Amino acid sequence: MNATTPKYVQVKNRIKEGIRDGTFSGKLPGERVLVKDFEVSYMTVRKAINDLVDEGILHKNTTKGTYVSSRKMTTKTTYNIGFFLDDRIKDGISSPYYSLVFNALEKEVKEKKYNLTLFSNFDDFNPLNSHKKIDGVIVSCFPRLESKIQEIKDFMPVVLIDNLASDKSIPSVTTDNFNSSREAVRYLVSLGHERIAFITGLMDSAVCNDRYLGYTDVMETSGLGSDKKLVFKGDYSYESGEIGAEEFLSLKNPPTAIVCANDSMAIGAMKQIQQYGLKIPGDISVIGFDDIKVSSMVFPPLTTIAAPVDAISAKTVELLLSMISGNDHEYEHIIMPATLTVRDSCGECRK
Repeated sequence: MNATTPKYVQVKNRIKEGIRDGTFSGKLPGERVLVKDFEVSYMTVRKAINDLVDEGILHKNTTKGTYVSSRKMTTKTTYNIGFFLDDRIKDGISSPYYSLVFNALEKEVKEKKYNLTLFSNFDDFNPLNSHKKIDGVIVSCFPRLESKIQEIKDFMPVVLIDNLASDKSIPSVTTDNFNSSREAVRYLVSLGHERIAFITGLMDSAVCNDRYLGYTDVMETSGLGSDKKLVFKGDYSYESGEIGAEEFLSLKNPPTAIVCANDSMAIGAMKQIQQYGLKIPGDISVIGFDDIKVSSMVFPPLTTIAAPVDAISAKTVELLLSMISGNDHEYEHIIMPATLTVRDSCGECRK
């Protein structure tokens, strides 16, 4: 065992891992058996088990022994649902896209007579403390969070929104990012554009990777090839759109069109293009993704992929409430189509 971690915590972690992989289910082996298996003291095992009982992962029957708790056990319904948003997302719930998501989820939840609570840090949303306060949770998933999310799903219904877990065991509702991105790039190709650049979002998520892969797929299948100089790694922020556009415009042979992985970056790119004295779409076309409210208000109005936020939110809440009712949706993944919304930021290539 790791000498820097208290032994009872290590025993707790091993029991939880055993629950996840199926080693422990139903009745837990007796404490004396665990003492022998884990090679620790009786008091260490007792402390670990008592903590896990307090956390709701185990429960005790005074005459029969200790059992692994099931999320399908009858519990008092709180009528509260959690929404976990990764604290690495710039501006969090105030961001243009996630404010739309939260508002849509809240509307759906309220219609079902539930309340929605926001969490953005796993220190605040500690499932071991919160599971008695909420009935289930909707999570914006990123790879760095997966171990925590897997821990939550052992005793609470979880539905992922936007991204999949790597093992795909947790149900999810997502946008069809790959095909939507392909549609945007194909539209530019149909307008005669060949030098098409792409500003990515955070590359540690399926959302960004699928949007990027949609771009590269059309570039390659259209015979336009791939040029690393035409790809800039953004972070979904307005500022990274400005920086990416500036980098593209400094090239000896700049692009005639830019596709951005979200609208905030697209609007930042448009500002930089206009500061260079170039016209949109006369000199360069721009496409965004998400269709946030301001995208139709900028000049020129932004062509974008309209994410089906309302439909995604409705299906996510429907799925989670079904799980709270005891239904199993493991490995169920729903992909919602998005729509290319053509406005004035794109035009025929004049070069």
